[in-house]
Amino acid sequence: MKVWKINAALPFITVSLWAAAPTANELVLPERIFPQLEAILQKAVQQSPRMLNRELDLEIAENNRISARSNLLPSLGGYYNYYEAQDARADLAGRHEVTKIAYNFSLNQPVFYWGERRNNAEIGKISARIAQGQYRDGYRMLAQTLRNNYLRIIVQKLGVKRAEFYAEYTQNVLKQEEIRLAQKVISEYLIFNVRLTAEQAQIALEGAHFDFENAKMSFARLAGLAVMTDDMIPNSIPTVTYAAGTFDQLLAGFLNQKDPPTTEADTLRRQLAIENLNYANQKTRLRPKFNAVLGVSQDEQSLTINVAQKFRVNSIYGGVSANWTLFDGFSAGAAQRNALARRRQLENDYKEMTERLAQQAQTQVKLVNFFARYMSINDRFMTSSEGNLKTKQDEFSRGIMSEADVSLAQLALYDAQINAYNGRSDFLAKIGDFLGTVMEDPVVTNLPAQ
Repeated sequence: MKVWKINAALPFITVSLWAAAPTANELVLPERIFPQLEAILQKAVQQSPRMLNRELDLEIAENNRISARSNLLPSLGGYYNYYEAQDARADLAGRHEVTKIAYNFSLNQPVFYWGERRNNAEIGKISARIAQGQYRDGYRMLAQTLRNNYLRIIVQKLGVKRAEFYAEYTQNVLKQEEIRLAQKVISEYLIFNVRLTAEQAQIALEGAHFDFENAKMSFARLAGLAVMTDDMIPNSIPTVTYAAGTFDQLLAGFLNQKDPPTTEADTLRRQLAIENLNYANQKTRLRPKFNAVLGVSQDEQSLTINVAQKFRVNSIYGGVSANWTLFDGFSAGAAQRNALARRRQLENDYKEMTERLAQQAQTQVKLVNFFARYMSINDRFMTSSEGNLKTKQDEFSRGIMSEADVSLAQLALYDAQINAYNGRSDFLAKIGDFLGTVMEDPVVTNLPAQ
């Protein structure tokens, strides 16, 4: 009775465990923070120059598949000749006007090739599937690049704001020092560094604007956008949460799989299948191959000693043709050995890749943890700087703090915000890298069904 109760409860336990299984939807990604980035990633499927080339790769692979399959289908061909001639015959005097018509049209259907033609068609299918997997992975990598660049542009936008504030601050300091110099309060020697600092701040501001504009143009070109304006870029990166358990469970699920589900692993498995088919084809090179033939022809023949006496022959024929290479200078044996060697190479590569992917996924989880901790520290520094600025502003309003001190506190806050946003950006980048490794990145749902 107790055993029955346990067995009856197993389905409910399984359902509960499945419901509790983590998914990538529980993790924070840049496009979930910024809906405008989600729209950019969706449009990049059709607009990005990289994806346009990837689509051409798919078209090439599909045409190659059709070409490989064509070897299973019949082929129709032939020739037709029409001549107006003047013949000088030995049995007749003079030249004679003659019309000559000859043709031959035939239909050839491969009948028995020891599986070679079917293997070639299957190789075409496998190659097309490899191209589809690479298309999906190519988009995932493009999306990850766009995510990282988008976050970097947000930080650069804040950097421009900081550079503008600092340039204005140094100009105000310079104006005050120039007044003091005019009043003979300070010397030329003391104002020299102030002037250089103001000049450096102006150069830094121009450089920040230049880098920011270049980053926007590069992002627009990569995403396939006509232009990227400042309004399309948020002013900040909000706080990001971190739950270590979700990453650990996703990692455990990835490591427990017999074969890695990654595009790289899938490509190697398919390439191994191709090499097995290539090896099977090489084994048939010295075997006879058979075709079914059906055709019609017209020609001239002579059945007498006098070859000038010719007559027209029309023929309708059908049958079986055989081609058999008996000796090819040991080329077939060498090709078989090469196919086996390539197969062993792929097997070794697959084993090495499996170990590398397992280590890579574990390393990325650790990096996510490290960057989450760095992010937390930078967030606390930013909170502290915000409190410091508020204190300075309150003291300035009470007249116990100078405006310069408030400006320095504002600069410190800008620096703390840049560090915090960089920390959040790096953390989000590590999440995307990990999800790409374990094939859990939800961004691939933007692709059309293949």
